[in-house]
Amino acid sequence: MKSILTCLILLVAVNPFLSQKTKQLEQLLANYDKAGQFSGSVLVAEKGKIIFEKSYGYRNGPKKEKNTNNSLYRIYSTTKMFTATVILKLEEQGKLSINDKLSKYYPGFPKGDSITVANLLSHTAGIPSDENTDNTVDEATFIKYISAKPLDFSPGTKWSYSNSGYYILGYIIKKVTGLDYDKAIESYILKPLQMNNSGFNFNALNHENKALGYEFLSENTSNEALRFKTDHPFAAGAMYSTVEDLFKFNESLKNYKILKKETIEKMFTPYLNDHYGLGTDSSTVFGKKKAGHDGGGPGYRSRYYRVLEDDICVIVISNSELSHTDAIIPKIESILYNKPYTTVAAKINPQDLKKLEGIYTAEDTYFNVTVVDGLVIFKEKNYPRCSLFPITNTSFQLYDKIIFTFKPDETGTINSLTVQFRDGSVKTGKREMKSIRWGIIGNATPAGWGENDIPLQNDPKNPDIYFLKNYQLNKGGLKFRQNNDWGYNLGLNNDGKSIALDAYDFPIEENGIYDIVLDMSNKMKPTYSIKKSVK
Repeated sequence: MKSILTCLILLVAVNPFLSQKTKQLEQLLANYDKAGQFSGSVLVAEKGKIIFEKSYGYRNGPKKEKNTNNSLYRIYSTTKMFTATVILKLEEQGKLSINDKLSKYYPGFPKGDSITVANLLSHTAGIPSDENTDNTVDEATFIKYISAKPLDFSPGTKWSYSNSGYYILGYIIKKVTGLDYDKAIESYILKPLQMNNSGFNFNALNHENKALGYEFLSENTSNEALRFKTDHPFAAGAMYSTVEDLFKFNESLKNYKILKKETIEKMFTPYLNDHYGLGTDSSTVFGKKKAGHDGGGPGYRSRYYRVLEDDICVIVISNSELSHTDAIIPKIESILYNKPYTTVAAKINPQDLKKLEGIYTAEDTYFNVTVVDGLVIFKEKNYPRCSLFPITNTSFQLYDKIIFTFKPDETGTINSLTVQFRDGSVKTGKREMKSIRWGIIGNATPAGWGENDIPLQNDPKNPDIYFLKNYQLNKGGLKFRQNNDWGYNLGLNNDGKSIALDAYDFPIEENGIYDIVLDMSNKMKPTYSIKKSVK
C-alpha cells in the first residue's frame, strides 16, 4: 500500500499540470451537470493517455438510469470517418481508386463520368443532400431518386455538404467488397480494433448500456427524439459507439494501424476548400490544427477530434439535443491550453424564471421563451430551440459570445429581451401579451402542403389546448406546426403513439370528418388526438 501511495505522489509531482487539468475538467462538467445542461459522456486524452473520462445525466430518463462511460450513443455523421477509412483502405489494397469515376459503379448515373470517388468523399460532387427516409430505404430506391435530381454545381468546382454522396460510398463499398456496408465496417475496422461496443441497427439493439436520445431531458420530464424507422442515415451516419471505442479508433489512426501514414495525411488534407478533407473536418484550436468529425441528429450530438501537433484527443457525446455540447468544447480547450474561461451557473429562484416566459416580438422575427423544470428554453422563428445557461437572474448564455439579456420596465416587469450575437449584431424583442398559434398542414388538409397552416382553435379556459371539431380531412398525412414555422413542427414518432419534433406524418387512413386535439399543457411532452367525429 505504501508503495502505491508513493507512486501516486510521484506521478502528481512529475506532472502537476495534468492533475490540475483533470480537476478543472471535473469542475467544468460538474457545473453543467448541476445546471441540467449536459447529459452524455466525455473523454479527454493527451499523448495516448486518458486524463479525464466521466458521464452525466440519464441514459433512460423515466427510469432514472444514469449514463456511464459504457453508454452507447448514436454518433451520426462521425460515421463518415469510418466510411472514408474503408474506402481509403480499399484503395491501399488496389481494389479501387479515389480517382475512379462514379460511372464505373453506376453506368447510367447522369454526369457520372465527371464525378469521382474523391468528390463523394470531400462533398465536392454537386450531388444534392437528401435526408428523407422514404427515399433512402434501399439502394435501388435511393439511386433512382438521387440520379433524377440535377446537380447543385459542376463536380469539383464547389463544396457543399452532402449525405447523399456518403450513401453512394456505402453502396460502392458493398460492390467492391461483396459485403453489406455495416459488415464491411465491422470487418475492416470494428473487429480488428476490438471496438466491441460499436455497430449499426441501433433501434433493434437490446443492450443495458443503450442511451435513449431525447429532444428534452430533465429531472422530471423527458421526451424521446425521433427514432428513424430504418437504419438511417446509412453510411452517412448510422453508427453507434462509446467514448472509449472512439478513442480506440483515434489511436488506430494516430499509430497507422489500419491506414498508412501517407493515406492519413491525404485524409486530413483539405480538398478544394479550407477545412474538409476526405471524410474529415479540420479547424484550429489556439493556432493548432485539429481533425476529426462531428455528428448530430435527432436525440444525439457527437464531437470527436485530435489536435495533431500535441496529440490531444477530445470526445464528447450527448443523448440530449439541448445539452450544451458545443459550448463545453471551447472551455475544455481553454483548460487544456491554460487559457481563461468561465462556467459558474447562477442559482435562480423558479418563480423569477417564470417571469421570463412569453413572446418577444422583434422587427422581422419573434422569440418564444418557455421555462420547464428550471430550464429556460429559447426558440426563435425558423430556428431550433435551445436551452440557455444562467449567468444572473436576467442574463443567460448559449455560447460565450451569444448573450441573452431580459430587461424590466419601471415596475420591475420583464418587458424586453436583447440577444447579442458573436458578430456583435443585436436583436431586441418586446414582450407582447399574445398566445402561440398552432395549426395543421399536410396533404390530408384542404390546403395541402402549402405555405400556411390551417389554424387550430384555442380553448379560453385551457389556453394550452388546441382543437378543431367536425373537420374534413382526406386520406394522407398531416403535421402540427407553430405559427407557420417549419422550425417547430410536430409529427409522430415511430412507436406510432408519441409526438416528436420533425417526425413522421400523422397518417389519416381515410376521408372523413375528424376531431383534432393538440394538448400543449406539457410543452416538452405534448399529446394529441385525431379521431373521427361522433355524430
